[in-house]
Amino acid sequence: MMTYDGLVLAAVVAELKRTVETGRIQHIRQHDDSDLTFEVRSRNESYLLFMSVSARFSRVHLSSGKPPTPQTPPNFCMLLRKYLGGAFIRSVEQSGFDRVLKINTQAPDGNRNTLVLELMGKHSNLILLSDTDKILGAAKHVSAAVSRYRQVLPGRDYIPPPGGSKLDPLSCSRAEYDALWRDGIGTEATEDNVKRGLVAGFSGIGPFLAEEIMLRAGSPTPDAVWNALENIRVMVGTREFAPMLITNERGSSIYAYPMPTRQHPEKLQHPRSSMNEVLDTLYRDLTRRDAFDTEYASLETAIKRSIAARRQTLKGLETSVVDGKKSERLQQFGELVLASQHTIEKGDKSARVIDYYDPEMPEIEIPLDEKMTPRENAERLFQRARKTREASALAVNRIDGVRDELATLQSALETLSRATTVDGVKSLRPSLTKQNLLRAEQVHAVPGKREESEFGSAKIRRLTSSDGFEILYGENSTSNDFLTTKVAKPNDLWLHARQITGAHVVIRTNNRPDAVPPGTIREAAMVAAKNCDAKHSSLVPVDYTLRKHVRKPRAAAPGLVTYQREKTVDVSPKL
Repeated sequence: MMTYDGLVLAAVVAELKRTVETGRIQHIRQHDDSDLTFEVRSRNESYLLFMSVSARFSRVHLSSGKPPTPQTPPNFCMLLRKYLGGAFIRSVEQSGFDRVLKINTQAPDGNRNTLVLELMGKHSNLILLSDTDKILGAAKHVSAAVSRYRQVLPGRDYIPPPGGSKLDPLSCSRAEYDALWRDGIGTEATEDNVKRGLVAGFSGIGPFLAEEIMLRAGSPTPDAVWNALENIRVMVGTREFAPMLITNERGSSIYAYPMPTRQHPEKLQHPRSSMNEVLDTLYRDLTRRDAFDTEYASLETAIKRSIAARRQTLKGLETSVVDGKKSERLQQFGELVLASQHTIEKGDKSARVIDYYDPEMPEIEIPLDEKMTPRENAERLFQRARKTREASALAVNRIDGVRDELATLQSALETLSRATTVDGVKSLRPSLTKQNLLRAEQVHAVPGKREESEFGSAKIRRLTSSDGFEILYGENSTSNDFLTTKVAKPNDLWLHARQITGAHVVIRTNNRPDAVPPGTIREAAMVAAKNCDAKHSSLVPVDYTLRKHVRKPRAAAPGLVTYQREKTVDVSPKL
């Protein structure tokens, strides 16, 4: 990533002195939380001075375009307009060689203010000061909870950012340099040690410039490095910069620097007349590619997650179809147990009966639940047979649809791989969302209040049933996982649409699951049905069981669980 170091800022400031210094600020626009543009009229020309305090692309340079702005200006923008609108720029200064820009202004009524831009990566900030260096406002407020040393809050005295103990490479003496070499580098003057010593000891020198100084020095000796540093000092003092736009082999802009660099091939370095022009070109490309990469990765992840979910669903449906063939045998087992109940005692773990459905009538053994009576065991087998038949029938009806969805998602993934623009990527999402193929991106049909305080960043919603029981459900697979594994208690009721991708739903029982009325279970089942892939169906089977009977397999994807001892309720999500 491009490094905005002290040398880059020095080159920008040198050009700002020739352009916007003494100019008048005509308009201020804030585009988002981090980016602002100041329109300055100077020397019969209009300039757009762009500043950003974003963590990835903090910078300042003249720009050739105006990014879009919100209809309602943010509070910080209104504050800047109040104090700086119509003000003249008295001076544009760099704090030594540090990545700190100070723009001193004077309003028509004589009031003076200072705008301080600190280019410190994720700690970057834009701060407005009064003439007594009191903070009037900032793009990012920093409280004592964030920093005990330095608070950035209205009414506080401005404290420069940490790093004041570092030497200014533009003004340090040879004696100070030798002391830094002795204390910071020592006798083991390897190239790596020298580079680390330059970054740690001097303000405004980052890894890129330290590498450049080392390459120009030729050897890790005090005199060679001092001479290379001296050349940098002369360049800044005379303002004789040679801006370079650096590209990769494909021609994409990757770096900008105010002098030719020895870290990139000469053929990939393109001279330009203005450092601000170079930065404007570079960051336009970088931000465009970053937006593309972010959108691409987000959509690719969503599609792959949806493909994985449907593959898992298809696997379950195919298993249900196979299991459906066993339903007749389970029914026969139940009838055999019922017919032989006079020979079976409660507490038996199995029953040996004659299989009258086999022409040879062999004696077979049927496993039993020792806690049940023979009749209850028979009913359990009949219920299993019925559920297996129903699940098989539903699976047969859904398999082709799930296969079609998989084919659509695979095709979308292939189309995405050929996309080259942000708009090209974004155009794929609406169609997939409309087809309910990207469930995690959809707005949920059942309203509920998300509780950030209890569940942290997990997207979990809360409802209250007609009987006063609390119902929770997850908005995506990660939240489902958190709800089931971290939030739900062992005796809470857990619900999920059977063999269908959807939300995990939990009824909080306060350790009294038997006290939950059927109406609450049905309401929770409706939530599960309305937040599953079959929400447009006329009837959705929803399984429910105690949370302690739900298990997440080892190394399983978020939200993937197995469960047992379930009961089923059929609900219509359209009601």
